[in-house]
Amino acid sequence: MRTCQSVVIDRPCAEVFAFVTDLRNELRWQPEIVAVTLDGPLRVGGHFHETRVTFGRRFEWEFRITELEAPRRIAIETVAGAFPYRGARIFEDLGDGRTRVSEVGELRLPRALRLAGPALAWLARAPLREAYGRLRAILEGDEPRVVAQGGAPSP
Repeated sequence: MRTCQSVVIDRPCAEVFAFVTDLRNELRWQPEIVAVTLDGPLRVGGHFHETRVTFGRRFEWEFRITELEAPRRIAIETVAGAFPYRGARIFEDLGDGRTRVSEVGELRLPRALRLAGPALAWLARAPLREAYGRLRAILEGDEPRVVAQGGAPSP
């Protein structure tokens, strides 16, 4: 099952790359991700573990970073987990302080789910689109602020 999504963000490429590749930030902009742990510094060959809840089910993955070219590209592949996945995020400097972030990936479904692949891909589009919209909102300073009890917005 192939996935792809892109968004243009009104922030410089180096800033967007730094935010996205700080994997702790995934909890902020990808609502399905509930935990991320790294085995050390971000580097080619480095591993990280991710827990996500998708369609009401909890999935665990361990990923290896296969490419890291700041501020242009990061690529990963599964080492262990629910389904084999290989993907990349590409960062394009559009000039004028704008950046296009594109994610392309391939999730290999087990034989029993392959017929459902097109339907699953369609269902996966909305959360991915929502996540990239959230990423743009955070980086452009439009992140929704929680209103605390008493009506005052939180900092």
